[in-house]
Amino acid sequence: MNRPVVVDASVAVKWVVEEDYSDRAEELYAASLQFRYPVLAPSLMPNEVANAIYQRLRQGKLSELDATDAIARFLGFTFTLMAPAELPRHAFAFARMHGLKSIYDSLYVLLAQQLGTDLWTDDRALLRSVAHAAPWVRWIGDYTPTRPNEDNR
Repeated sequence: MNRPVVVDASVAVKWVVEEDYSDRAEELYAASLQFRYPVLAPSLMPNEVANAIYQRLRQGKLSELDATDAIARFLGFTFTLMAPAELPRHAFAFARMHGLKSIYDSLYVLLAQQLGTDLWTDDRALLRSVAHAAPWVRWIGDYTPTRPNEDNR
């Protein structure tokens, strides 16, 4: 890892809810801390994470106690929220151009583009929708932990 990363809510949820690829999401976060590169996200990300945890509670996938604990643990993570002034306008146009299901998805994609870094996601529909136009969007299942000496050469 040699630069900051943008993560979407699908990855951030994996930090606190055990599901497929949670280990990769946790390793990405740990590597960011180790190499002192910030984890970045649009300002809506904590709200999306809280909603995702709530939906898992409503669907019976999490108990009340587990959901409450997940929210509390999530709030203990360190990440930087960003809200560039022109991002919503560009995200609207990008979502329309690529037929995305929400503007929210394009906020993550375009924030990563503006910062010249990768967006890590577990949203496969998003990956399929933007694969041709946004090669910086990466699937968390493909994340490979960096060995300590690989980036320090």
